[in-house]
Amino acid sequence: MTTSPDPQVARPFDIREFTRTAQGNFRSELDLASYESEPLSAQELEFLRYAARLEAATMEHLRNLLVTATHKDARVTAFLVTWAFEKFWMADALDAVLEAHGLPRTRTVPEGAPRRSADEAIQRSGPIRRALAAVGLGTPIVAVHMTVGLIDEWILRAAYDHLRETTTSSALRDTIGRIQIIKTRHEAFFADETDWRLRDSKAAVRRARAALLTAAWPIGGVERAAVDRDMFETFVFGGTGGAARAESIGTRVAALPGMDARMGSVTAKKLLP
Repeated sequence: MTTSPDPQVARPFDIREFTRTAQGNFRSELDLASYESEPLSAQELEFLRYAARLEAATMEHLRNLLVTATHKDARVTAFLVTWAFEKFWMADALDAVLEAHGLPRTRTVPEGAPRRSADEAIQRSGPIRRALAAVGLGTPIVAVHMTVGLIDEWILRAAYDHLRETTTSSALRDTIGRIQIIKTRHEAFFADETDWRLRDSKAAVRRARAALLTAAWPIGGVERAAVDRDMFETFVFGGTGGAARAESIGTRVAALPGMDARMGSVTAKKLLP
């Protein structure tokens, strides 16, 4: 049986503090001038362009979430709206780095077609279809959204960590570090909500497991060109080191309430190029 959290029991994550201290525009605080003498590599710039589009795609994702029962949870909705606001400004910061190199936000040539598969088609369904599909699912759908959000944060953390470790640019390391500080609170919220919701409801576990079987990573990637997703997967999860990063994420998925080694393995395999 699914229950609601006791309103008298404070959640570990302070949602009021989060919304009150949301990070806005921080473009002016970036060291953009250093790129004139120390420009980034073509690979780094391609990664930043793709990462910026993923961060900016949050508004599309938010639209899909709020046509389901998730919008009835005031605490979750307050987080998601603030989360989308912060991710907009993270995308803006990455765009500023691109502009410092004289590059536009998107490709100057057609971006190409997205991938085509059954899982991709499911994730690409619009808000009306998602709303109809969610009818009758009730509050377990919130646990699904929180679980998917948490795993996506793990994926992007791995990507940003790898970029910070491999770049020779101190300016880029500082910018990514600033973004990661912001994202730490996002991960904390998703982790808290995922944990109690999966522990609280067997139905939530079933829905979450089903969602992970058809998930396409990262969130927002299904609308991006296949060539860009190939680049992201190869950069972050290619080679021995990348496989280890994917396995680490799979291990964390397996450790979530109601999950197991199979779900961890499914998730890790989806990350590999």
